[in-house]
Amino acid sequence: MKREEKIEMIQEIIEKKDPYIGLYAELLLSMGDMKLNYRDYMITEPINCFEELKRVFNADYDLCAALLTMVLREDHFSCGSFKQRFAAGQVLLILKRMRDILSMK
Repeated sequence: MKREEKIEMIQEIIEKKDPYIGLYAELLLSMGDMKLNYRDYMITEPINCFEELKRVFNADYDLCAALLTMVLREDHFSCGSFKQRFAAGQVLLILKRMRDILSMK
């Protein structure tokens, strides 16, 4: 998938401001960016989502994809956490970082 297509898809999701978790999983899958090995990108053990999300500001694109995957997986184990992270602005922060990185290339 071309960089411009990814930017457009990410921007569309950002503008929706919809907390439905399926949109974000589908976005990563359709772009080929779901990081099933997201644990390989994390620096805490066991994974501490709060600490990992502090890395967004300096993250590269792959780390952002891993962080978003982490948030999706966290909801699987702690139902409702995705909506809380969305309400706190953490999900859109990751997407905006992804968009901005792609825009810089």
